Amino acid sequence: MAKPTTIRIPEDLLNEIDQFVQELKLERSAYLREVLRKGFSIDKEDRLLQKYIRGELSYMEVCRELKWNPWEFLHKLKAKNLLLNVGLENWLDTTDLRLQ
Repeated sequence: MAKPTTIRIPEDLLNEIDQFVQELKLERSAYLREVLRKGFSIDKEDRLLQKYIRGELSYMEVCRELKWNPWEFLHKLKAKNLLLNVGLENWLDTTDLRLQ
């Protein structure tokens, strides 16, 4: 169930959003929910990958949290030009990776 919340948006940004949703005949609140969900997903991914790069999370922990398989993980690292932070022994046994 959705819960109402209040945020402050700069007037110029709100005007731009209103113009955009009007042109596309969208409902502003539905559009903002969609943008918030997408933005949160991107931010979560970036923050978890940074924790991985710093050695705070293993690749398997990142995969579990983001519901990725190891190949998706490698693809994302490559797309973001990030380096693999594991040794060969980490990739030899992926049987523990159970996505929920």
